[in-house]
Amino acid sequence: MPSKCSILALFVAGALGALASPSFEIGPFYQQKPAYRAVRPFYAGENGEIDVLWPVFTCHSDWWRFLYIVNYSSYPDKEGYQFSVLPVWFNGYDAETGSYAGFFPLFGHHPHLLMMWDLDFALWPLWTHYKMPRGREWLDTHSVLFPFFSWRSDGAWSFWPVYGLNKQRESDHRYFLWPVVTWAGYREDRDTAGEGWSWMVWPIYGQVRRARESQDMLIPPFFSVARTKQSLRVRAPWPIFEYVRTPVRRRISVWPLYERNVQLDYRKAEPESTVTRFGWKLVELYDDETRVFPFVATGRGHTRVWPFYESEDEPTGFTSSRVLSLFPIRWVPAVDRNWSKFWTFYEAKSCPLYTDHSLLWGIIRWRSLK
Repeated sequence: MPSKCSILALFVAGALGALASPSFEIGPFYQQKPAYRAVRPFYAGENGEIDVLWPVFTCHSDWWRFLYIVNYSSYPDKEGYQFSVLPVWFNGYDAETGSYAGFFPLFGHHPHLLMMWDLDFALWPLWTHYKMPRGREWLDTHSVLFPFFSWRSDGAWSFWPVYGLNKQRESDHRYFLWPVVTWAGYREDRDTAGEGWSWMVWPIYGQVRRARESQDMLIPPFFSVARTKQSLRVRAPWPIFEYVRTPVRRRISVWPLYERNVQLDYRKAEPESTVTRFGWKLVELYDDETRVFPFVATGRGHTRVWPFYESEDEPTGFTSSRVLSLFPIRWVPAVDRNWSKFWTFYEAKSCPLYTDHSLLWGIIRWRSLK
């Protein structure tokens, strides 16, 4: 009979051998396979992305974040980086613009934030300055006590909400006691609806009369009819009823009961894709997919019956299935790495020849041939 020491030695050797193997798991708590290791719920790493108590901390080769509040990103192509503590602090470096920093709302400079370049602010909203691209030009915009006073290098200015002038490439827009009275003049432009004018006295009536477009609005935005030579849009009232007909689209919507949207091939005028919805987005019927939110989604190589079952076709040719599937969004990598194993009692991986089954986190395994 083997001694206790020999039994212990065999157990340790077996455990070390399992740990050294490419794939190994202990219940939902520990799992390893090539390029992947997880000690749930504390740690998970896959292909260079590491989670620690996700969503507390996540890092990648060129970025990391803590609670989605503290963020760091590096930009090797620009020899730069950025660090931020939302929403109060940011600093960074860019090889083109140099160092920058900001302590919101006291002061700051940022080279590119949203649609603004060379953004500067001090005691925001007291003073703000930034640039915006307009073709080959850059427009300087200043504001004092945003949004009340602003002016721009092309002559646009605003004393909101009393009066304002906004200049665009092909149009000049004005308002008086915004949004009560607004009007605009349009110059000829091949990319827009052409020369003309528009006005609106909100919430009573408005008109658009341009070379290639006309529109009438009653109690805007609830009732309107817009026409061009090739299109028609009717809202009566919006958002309850809308009908759209263009060379590339057909849409009718009776919100929230019914919607049908057909995308057309511009040259052939034939349907390319169709989606029909009932109950807003509760039931959606696509050409190759059916969704019943949040319970059923099937098509495009996947099937989901939430919260019980989920399967997905992999690029390798296998099909992965699992039970249960409690997370309401399918196949989120961070959730799969850190949490989904706790409620996944059964998994299967299938190919045309066989299916590998795993029950209770791999305690029971078997293969069935097809």
